[in-house]
Amino acid sequence: MKRWLFLLVIFVSLNCNARGLRARVENGEVVFTNISKNLFFANAFRYSTVGKAKILRIIKEMAKKYNVDAKLVMAIAKIESDYNPRSVSPTGAKGIMQLMDKTAKEYGVNNPLNVKQNIRGGILFLKHLINKYHNVKLVAAAYNAGETAVDSYGGIPPYRETQRYVKKFLKAYSGSLHLKSPRLKRIVKRKIVENNGVFTNLGNGLW
Repeated sequence: MKRWLFLLVIFVSLNCNARGLRARVENGEVVFTNISKNLFFANAFRYSTVGKAKILRIIKEMAKKYNVDAKLVMAIAKIESDYNPRSVSPTGAKGIMQLMDKTAKEYGVNNPLNVKQNIRGGILFLKHLINKYHNVKLVAAAYNAGETAVDSYGGIPPYRETQRYVKKFLKAYSGSLHLKSPRLKRIVKRKIVENNGVFTNLGNGLW
């Protein structure tokens, strides 16, 4: 175990005991939780050891391998998850590229929370959309709303969410939306919101 990881676990454990939180190391990550493991992904604090620089490097390498514009992939990754490999949406989309289980299975992704698998699956899906629509706006719209919606409307669906998504995508793709995220903080803040007895950092703007 790296020295900083060991010291971090000790430091936060001492500060979290009063709140009933536990700190442990799991798969190279520091985990803080006060709930059972089966509810882990929805309610635990996680700090991935996979840095943004490495994620961007993987995106560039895989985009080159599959002949897909890396800037397009990075734009989608930015607005989908902000490069968070442990991101899970309320609808079940997972990982950096926010793959739904059906899409993940279709593109050979066995573990959507695995960084390389997730990025590869997302790139293969984007490649399919690019070959089908030949238009980045429609590619973004289909990634957000699905191919059926784009096909039905013959263009960007009139959904407010999808139209906002496409505009945000274009900003990221053109570079006007900063593609790099702030460095992930390694120390948990003292402010913890308690909701129905469960400590969570989801949806409360704590970071």
